[in-house]
Amino acid sequence: MSLAKATATAKAPISPDAVTPTILVIEDYLDTRELLATLLQRRGYRVIEAEDGVEGLLKAGWMYPDLIIMDLSLPEMDGVEAARRIHAQAKLSQIPIFVISAYLTEAVQADVRAAGCTEIFSKPFDSELLLERIARSLAGHGAPTDSERN
Repeated sequence: MSLAKATATAKAPISPDAVTPTILVIEDYLDTRELLATLLQRRGYRVIEAEDGVEGLLKAGWMYPDLIIMDLSLPEMDGVEAARRIHAQAKLSQIPIFVISAYLTEAVQADVRAAGCTEIFSKPFDSELLLERIARSLAGHGAPTDSERN
């Protein structure tokens, strides 16, 4: 997605007082993006979606998500560069970024860690482990409890 199109399709910022944690999913493959969105929404999270690195960077800056999940192989801007740019912004620098990718060599993992990413998952990923790590990362940020999810 181009910078102009991403700017035109962005929604208004989410209120900082929102109790429900917001997770930004940056994934170009529609099936994976929808799978992650559904999985997260069923657990009570608010989900924002972006289909490339540029759109993800813009939405992170406008919507201040509580956590970001992203692929590495993205059009327009790869995931490592997007993570670097997100964490270079003071207001976004503390947002945990989880990477899910099929291409995780040791060198790539080192780049991902250097970009400030919190967790790295290989595709196919264990959804229960992902959800557990998300809940742990968001502890104290209004993450939904089991009783709130039902």
